[in-house]
Amino acid sequence: MSIRKAAAALVATAALTLGALAATPSLAAADSEGQRAESAPVAEANHYPYRGKVLGNSVVYKRAKPTTRSDILGWADSGTIVRIQCKVIGQNVLGNNRWYRVPVHGGGHGYMSARYVLNLDQIPFCPR
Repeated sequence: MSIRKAAAALVATAALTLGALAATPSLAAADSEGQRAESAPVAEANHYPYRGKVLGNSVVYKRAKPTTRSDILGWADSGTIVRIQCKVIGQNVLGNNRWYRVPVHGGGHGYMSARYVLNLDQIPFCPR
């Protein structure tokens, strides 16, 4: 199966699953700090209105800047649904130079490589 077909199948499955989760907030996935997405303050949810699903076999790091040479501020486990504010252009990671701005524990934001996050919503670019 081609990568595009596999990705399309994954998106379709995720959309069906997330539709069911949206109807039942108590079943939402926990993030890497063990907090449920629906328990986030309304203000934070408004600042990070989009979602993505972490792909891969391990964890994906949240970095201070959109580059793998930047400090690690946190991480999200594979399969976790993460909140996303917007996307930026950063270091190219295996053919993908998009990075998602995500919240980090304790406040503020970091960046996760889009190479390892399947966007579940249409993510806009961050304002300059």
